Amino acid sequence: MRTMFYLKRIIGYILGFVLFYEPFMYFYEFVSQFVFEMGFTSIHVPCARIPLTQILTGDILNAGPISLIFVGLLIVSSFIFGPVFCGKLCPTGALPELLGNIIPNQFKVDVAKYIPPTPIRYGFTAGFLFSTYLGIETPCTFCNYYTLELFVEYIFFGKLVQTSLSLLLTFVLWLFVLGIFTKGGRGYCNYLCPVGAMNNFMHYLGTFIPGTFKMRVNENKCVGCRVCEDRCPMRSIKVDDHLAQINIHNCIICGVCKEYCPAKAISYSNKESKSE
Repeated sequence: MRTMFYLKRIIGYILGFVLFYEPFMYFYEFVSQFVFEMGFTSIHVPCARIPLTQILTGDILNAGPISLIFVGLLIVSSFIFGPVFCGKLCPTGALPELLGNIIPNQFKVDVAKYIPPTPIRYGFTAGFLFSTYLGIETPCTFCNYYTLELFVEYIFFGKLVQTSLSLLLTFVLWLFVLGIFTKGGRGYCNYLCPVGAMNNFMHYLGTFIPGTFKMRVNENKCVGCRVCEDRCPMRSIKVDDHLAQINIHNCIICGVCKEYCPAKAISYSNKESKSE
């Protein structure tokens, strides 16, 4: 059963790669059938960082329609369903998490135990957007999304299209320091991804509207065993007074907690229950 769960996750990340990464980029190909896109075809087209900065600086007219459609889809889907892109489709976040499963826990650091993710990820995102407003070009400088593409091209095609000190630093942080050697493998997602922070903020706003989806804990079933806390890749679950509590500001709806919960106390639903 658990094998099927991880197989579905891997299929989802492969689908995400095919949709958004060269040489496939089928999201671009599909959407371009309905809009006229100016410019070149690359991973930078379906990118949320660039149009976010363009919207902030009032340069929205120069944002490509495909980029804006992608951002719009992220905002709407995160508002209603939670950050499912992060938890179900983004191969950049998934790779260090999945590779980290082969590293023994004694070689990993539970960074979130010492540094709370929520203020850092929102603070970093605010700094990222503010620096752009000041005219500092940062969208691609520390982008793990772009770094993965360069890594894949080098591994499979033997070419290094572009590199810089900042991208090399990003690669080391994303895949190693905050990746496979961090408990959960999602340290970069937790602290340094402005797209993930945007998705979680929209998810948070969505919780004020009836009928939106989120991970829910049934307090009548929860036994406080801490299995979900230990397994959560985003370190977004804490057990307090024998009850699991999910931090909606960095939960990515990956479903790992639900899969591993021995009491079946966690669900993904849009319905409130009196036992929550």
